[in-house]
Amino acid sequence: MASGLGTKIVLTASYTEMSDFANSPFMAFVGGFGKGPIPLSYVRKTLYPHKPKKTDGQASYAPYGLRKVESILLEGGFAREDIAVVYPEDLDHFIGPNTKVLGISSMDPTGMGYVSKTYSSIVGGGEPMNRIEFRKLVMHPAIKKFKPTVIVGGYGSWQLERQKVSESYGVDCVLMGGRPGPIVELFKKAVNGEAIPRIAKADESLNNWDYNKEMPLTKNVAIHGAVEISKGCGRNCQFCTPTMQHKIDMPLEKIMHEVALSAKQGSDHITLITEDLFLYGQKDPNFAPNSEAILKLCKNVADYPGVKSIQAAHMSLAPVCHDQKMIRDLAEILIDKSWYSFGGKPIITAETGVETGSPRLMKKYMAGKMLPYQPEQWPEIVTNAFGILNDNDWYPLATLIIGLPDEKEEDMLQTLELMDDLKNYNAFYVPLFFVPLENCVLMNKQGAEMDSLSKARWDFFVKCWEYNIKIWKPTFLENKLRNPFLYQFFDRVIIPYFGKLLGAYYSITRRGTGDQFKQAVYQLSLPMPDNGRRTKGKIKTVS
Repeated sequence: MASGLGTKIVLTASYTEMSDFANSPFMAFVGGFGKGPIPLSYVRKTLYPHKPKKTDGQASYAPYGLRKVESILLEGGFAREDIAVVYPEDLDHFIGPNTKVLGISSMDPTGMGYVSKTYSSIVGGGEPMNRIEFRKLVMHPAIKKFKPTVIVGGYGSWQLERQKVSESYGVDCVLMGGRPGPIVELFKKAVNGEAIPRIAKADESLNNWDYNKEMPLTKNVAIHGAVEISKGCGRNCQFCTPTMQHKIDMPLEKIMHEVALSAKQGSDHITLITEDLFLYGQKDPNFAPNSEAILKLCKNVADYPGVKSIQAAHMSLAPVCHDQKMIRDLAEILIDKSWYSFGGKPIITAETGVETGSPRLMKKYMAGKMLPYQPEQWPEIVTNAFGILNDNDWYPLATLIIGLPDEKEEDMLQTLELMDDLKNYNAFYVPLFFVPLENCVLMNKQGAEMDSLSKARWDFFVKCWEYNIKIWKPTFLENKLRNPFLYQFFDRVIIPYFGKLLGAYYSITRRGTGDQFKQAVYQLSLPMPDNGRRTKGKIKTVS
């Protein structure tokens, strides 16, 4: 623990972002949902608890971006004893009169992210938990008492300026970008009491600096054993920020250094941080995958002593169709290091963007997404890729976007047709409202709102969740309710009854869309027919 005088630089993140969500990377999406009437203390304890602290009181795990900032500062000349990475509930042990800077990392400080915007609007329950927890953090009594300079960075820091809440939150500087030099300079000025700008930009354009030379390796383990293997994408999807960046790959020896560090510090799970696993080592202008480099990477990580499971953050679909053998060979490596299981067998998964079934919108906003194929082939690429993935025990988590600029009814109908073609595949579908993110081509466009949902958009949203329930509900219930009578009672009585109550609540409280909500909730709560029960196994996180 720090002395009562405090540590010179304290680094932290909100309660949700400092949690591993019970070792489930995908459960972190729930941080974008409203809390509802549930007490915050209970939600913290059950949904997003923290790992035990180190013996010195610092956080044992922290977000990868925060670990990078820690390393940047240490490499930039700050002493180890001058930096503490802590959980937000421990700020009063580390902030004191000697604390000069509080650095906060945030992915979604005001609930403007895709998941938060979508599901806090639709499900209700008040503000997203991410927003609640960030506000709790910046209003911490220790910050108010000792008044360190507050710098907020991270992927979502732009939200503070967009929402115009920086001043009311007591934030002195919003940091955008992650380039080491400007970050070190900013913190040195803040520590010395010099004036710093309200908005600081650590430009990360990868064409004007050497990322692998300037960016230090992490010095402590990150949440979920996160290890960065590549940065940027280069496919130029206009709604996304990382795809607009030039892609750069981390050398294998640097990746394995962070894998070794994570394993040594207690993480037997490794998350490969990347915009696209299948682009690692890729040099082809048409984005054909480099299967040799990808297989070598995954084999090295899988073979490292102490690594029990591997989870890739993202993947794309076009490479799946382009190189089916690569998918089979990867499955042989990754299935033995599976993080999840379904139906009593291990599965491989990663997030992928389907986004739309409209070739017109693909050509307009995401013409590079399906390379080396053409936009007109997109629906076929998606269905073929899902078939190949399922055949090799890959169950993708697929995002789809509602309300892209200039989206017409026929575009949504084409997406509905694509969903019909996908109904027999195992996947998890996450429909999301379009959000104009900072530094993407569409950042000045209007985001989608719940009130703008047409009948086709509502049908699409409901269909996605019908498929999710059809695939995942039986195994979820059977995992929780081993007794067949209790299973039937919950499936046929409790859940439909709760659906009726919730539907009635939405019907009363939602102006204009109440009847749509009522029908959708009731429809999703109906018991599944016997042929809808895909398996009698379990869905669980492999420990």
